[in-house]
Amino acid sequence: FKSDKERPVGAVISGGKLLKKSKKSLEQLKRHDPDVEVASEPTKILFVANSSVLCSVSPEELQEIFSPFDADAQLIVFPNRRAYSFVDFSTVDAAVRAKDELNGKVPEQLRKSHLPFVIEFVKNLPLSKTSECASGPRDLQIVDDFVDEGIERDLIELVMNDPRLNEMKHRSVLHWGHAFDYSTNSAFVPIEAIPPQLEAIVGRLFEKGFITEKPDQITANVYSPGQGIPSHFDTHSAFEDPVVSLSLLADVVMEFKDAANSARIAPILLPRRSLCLIQGDSRYRWKHGIVNRQYDVCPRTNRLLRRQQRVSITFRKIRHEPCRCDYKEFCDWDRNGEMAVPSVSSAARALECNYVADVYEKIAPHFDETRHAVWSGVKRFLDSIPAGSLLYDIGCGNGKYLLPERNDGLIKIGADRCLGLCEIAAGKGCCVVRGDALGAPLRSGADAVISIAVLHHMSTLERRKKAIEEIAALLRVGGRACVTVWSLEQGQSEYAKMRENREENGEEKKKEEKEKEKEDGGRLLVHDGRAFVQQDLLVPWTVAGKEARKKKEEDDTVEEETFLRFYHVFCEGELGELVESVDGLKLESVELEQGNYVAVFERIR
Repeated sequence: FKSDKERPVGAVISGGKLLKKSKKSLEQLKRHDPDVEVASEPTKILFVANSSVLCSVSPEELQEIFSPFDADAQLIVFPNRRAYSFVDFSTVDAAVRAKDELNGKVPEQLRKSHLPFVIEFVKNLPLSKTSECASGPRDLQIVDDFVDEGIERDLIELVMNDPRLNEMKHRSVLHWGHAFDYSTNSAFVPIEAIPPQLEAIVGRLFEKGFITEKPDQITANVYSPGQGIPSHFDTHSAFEDPVVSLSLLADVVMEFKDAANSARIAPILLPRRSLCLIQGDSRYRWKHGIVNRQYDVCPRTNRLLRRQQRVSITFRKIRHEPCRCDYKEFCDWDRNGEMAVPSVSSAARALECNYVADVYEKIAPHFDETRHAVWSGVKRFLDSIPAGSLLYDIGCGNGKYLLPERNDGLIKIGADRCLGLCEIAAGKGCCVVRGDALGAPLRSGADAVISIAVLHHMSTLERRKKAIEEIAALLRVGGRACVTVWSLEQGQSEYAKMRENREENGEEKKKEEKEKEKEDGGRLLVHDGRAFVQQDLLVPWTVAGKEARKKKEEDDTVEEETFLRFYHVFCEGELGELVESVDGLKLESVELEQGNYVAVFERIR
């Protein structure tokens, strides 16, 4: 999609221009969906180029554009994956009228200037390429047709006729067994007993082996068309596993979001009268929610689904002991301080071992694939060092600043705690030793030291200061150092731009940020790829590229792995203050570059 090719609403192209665009669009179709056959005669199915979300056309706009030609027309769309859509009409005549009216035109229903629609007849729709659960949460289970129409009718009558049905901002709710407290996302206050109709459902859950303990908190949610629920966890410490939900009256698409990677979203269809068992990985690591919108795209068929009134009934078992799930990084209980921000050296060492040292050993090959660029501030520092000088790189990683081919005339030696990275750097001809920033086995007297993206892995102020002191000890008097760290203020960095594409709608984003503020009581949180909400956090690293492809060649069931690394992101002025707190150092400069602070300082005594 090229915005510079946009035309005003209502504009029309024809003749040679339209033929040229049609040819390009059909080439794109052949590349992405080669099973679709273009028709030489009119058919009921239209291929419509420049009509997807990628081209800023919403499903609501598409429905508004094509429904006047056929109220029963089915739209097949591909969110974020294709620049085109398909429309399956009830009759050939309706398809012909739509093509005659819209081919080469920027429809008036669009809200702003756009590329003209380019339309062709096709004989068939693309083969189903369902992505449902392909990259979604493990352990999630959907059971179609769990209840019949008669049971559904009885349950709807039970819910809708209860005078306690309480209208909230985006839905109406009703509880049995225990009241759900939305301020704490827990339930402890006993209320009306669970009625026989729901006891019968519980009995079937036991019979099918879906649960082993009787639920004692049940919530019914009534959604009007377009209403949803923000992305959330069912609180780990409040409820046992699984959480079971029954969908009634209408289909809906629920989005599951990996809490360690907000860009990883799995849309899951919850069909009418189906049962959804949120358990294991899907319960403890993935958030789930329903977006506020009028239409869903079915992940099984890519067909557009108009939202209708829907009722869900959720069955939970209250937890009475601390949660001991295997997902401690995502759990609301900090395991008696194990997942707290360290305050003593022993806890700091353990944290850095588990979430820094061990992680880099596991990701070393992939880290090497992705780390080649040289920071401008670091390059300026290196260029300022006279040829023949001795340079140490503390935390040298894959050795990108040590490479012999840089021909900078420097004598360069690197040190890194990660054995895997030391071997990679040595394999490139770099001179490296194994050792960390708190005690590198190198002689003092260096002319210059660099330590790039290392200091922010130290989990206490004491250890961060110790790392600066070690750098000072390695320098000769008059020697200079360059240190970089992640910044809390990302500004217009590439990371911030990437993050903008992940942001939720404003209301949901605010709700999630408030929930994280409540969670933060000195506890380490997993960074979700959006704005930093605290300085000490666990940042995901997802192994992809050559390593993931190699594993998949050997075993097609292998998934990409995500590891969590500890970071302390620095606020404005913090790095400069840290350097100046070490005796014998003179701070030269601190610059902000691409979301990183770059500090340069000199040893003066």
